[in-house]
Amino acid sequence: MGSEHGVDAGAAARVAVARAARRRRVRMACPGLARARVEEAGRCAMRFLSLSVIHARMAARQRAIWVASLLLALLSMGVTVNTGLPFETGDVADLVFLAQMLAMLPPVAYAAAFTDLAAEPERLGHLGSRGLRPVRPMELTVARVAGALAVMTSPSAALLLFCAAGQMLHGNVWAPLQAIVLFAGVVLPAAFVAAALSALAGSLLPRIVARIVSVAAWLGTLFACSFKGVPASGGGVQFHIASDPLAQAFFGSQPFLDYQGPAPAAAPFEALALLVFKFAVAAALLAAAAAVARRRSYRRH
Repeated sequence: MGSEHGVDAGAAARVAVARAARRRRVRMACPGLARARVEEAGRCAMRFLSLSVIHARMAARQRAIWVASLLLALLSMGVTVNTGLPFETGDVADLVFLAQMLAMLPPVAYAAAFTDLAAEPERLGHLGSRGLRPVRPMELTVARVAGALAVMTSPSAALLLFCAAGQMLHGNVWAPLQAIVLFAGVVLPAAFVAAALSALAGSLLPRIVARIVSVAAWLGTLFACSFKGVPASGGGVQFHIASDPLAQAFFGSQPFLDYQGPAPAAAPFEALALLVFKFAVAAALLAAAAAVARRRSYRRH
């Protein structure tokens, strides 16, 4: 019995020593694994940033798109001439109205301009000559969207900030921060959706046809989301331009831009949920465009 207890005690001791050694190896390996993951994440972020910068430079060379984006941005401000230009007052409502016009008109140019975002992945993968690992089509597409939109939306951002500076001179000290929020929450989602529609159309159709289809798709989306029917007093339905839910919830905008009748305003949670939904829809469209581009690339090779 004594020998059996001795054997059991020895086996238990060996198991305990083995477990301790295993835990020690895991503890030693975890910092190294975590460090490797952080370094890999850093490399991916730098690669994505490098791709975005390169495609921003490529987009900056397309002067026709630059001019179209700038003209549509100026047209968006010209719509407000009758009620006073946004930089001539200190009322945030004028800044909100400008942001909503910038979310409607300039995306027409984006819908026509981004048809080759995912349709030509071989043009996007030119960083392979630098010794980097192959980049996935989805990452390439998102990087190109980010870089190109940074350039194409710069006239809208500059116009908002210019008007915000004018509003500061008229007493609205929060105007720059308001302009940044309006750009990120109203202008940028619309531009992202328009570019994603263009990318998907370009991955499925020839370029000329894709431009026509993507512009029509954006106009259809704009009509479906921005025009709401209101029962008329004499019967029938009248369509009015709905203000952005974010502007309703956080800037006190009326539910309609051209109608002062009774209508429920959007709640903050509803506005934020819709904002997330817009980015999610755009991301899904880009993923679909990247998947189509990847399938076509496999067929070519």
